[in-house]
Amino acid sequence: MTPPAPPKAPASRKKTVFVVVGLIVGVLALCGVFQLITKITSRDPLAGLGTPVPAASASVAAPSPTWKPPNELTDPDPQTQIEYELESWVLESAGVAKPTKSSCAPPSGFNGGSAANFRCTVTYDTKAVTFEVNTKPSSSRTFTWDADTTQNVVTRAGLLSSVADRFRNARFSDLRCEDFPEVALAPTGKPLAQHCYVHIQGRDKTATIDLIPTRSRLRADTRLQ
Repeated sequence: MTPPAPPKAPASRKKTVFVVVGLIVGVLALCGVFQLITKITSRDPLAGLGTPVPAASASVAAPSPTWKPPNELTDPDPQTQIEYELESWVLESAGVAKPTKSSCAPPSGFNGGSAANFRCTVTYDTKAVTFEVNTKPSSSRTFTWDADTTQNVVTRAGLLSSVADRFRNARFSDLRCEDFPEVALAPTGKPLAQHCYVHIQGRDKTATIDLIPTRSRLRADTRLQ
């Protein structure tokens, strides 16, 4: 006599098992996705870029012209005063003392007593920086002036020294920079193609340092990831 077949499991029970298994697989898949996202977002692609920059032990004074202008009140000489200031700007941007000279081409008889626009050139070693200068009188014995340029001098030694001084606070670590040219004329108001990098206390990822020449100095702006 053939024994009776075992009773079939209720269909609802099979569906419950399938649903539970599906939920487990879904949870595991989501965990894998979350782990992958966490891994990707926690990466620091800028870490280790560039070459370490030695820490600065103290601030370094910017170089200045090797000559002094005449006293603007007792012995006024507007052209010489402007030339001295422009040389100071270029030397501060370069950050390293080199033979520097300047020349201006003001209108004939220029003494600051009337408004004028003219060009001045500062030569740093072999690099020439041209400034457009405008002046106007402010009193019977004094005048005001301003100047601008589209490029200025940068040097490798000056850039590294400036960055080391700017980021020598305990909040900053692992300061690194890409390779800079020994000396170059760079556009003002625009970041250099080369960058520096620094780790800022309290931040997970390395920050980029944009180095921006201006008419009178080098600016260093941090940019977070």
